[in-house]
Amino acid sequence: MSDFSKTNYNSTGNVSIPQPPDVVTILWQRNPLDIQAPRTIVEATVIGSARPCRRLLQTGDIYRTAVECLLDNGFEQVFSQRLGVFGVSVFVSEC
Repeated sequence: MSDFSKTNYNSTGNVSIPQPPDVVTILWQRNPLDIQAPRTIVEATVIGSARPCRRLLQTGDIYRTAVECLLDNGFEQVFSQRLGVFGVSVFVSEC
């Protein structure tokens, strides 16, 4: 039996279906007139769950606060790209 198929069995020998990862994408912006202003969330998309950080992913919320919550709760940042005063970041958490 392959390693993959072994991980799909639970202790009773029944097959368990693996859960897809949770994915969070954040589009953020920075005020170009104030370089000291914090980045804020323009839009966030959640596929699966972002618990307990979901409440921090609203339009206008501080980007750094949301990122710290995600990283502290098992998410890993897998992509980040700056686009002028905007940026996009993607976070993934394996179930």
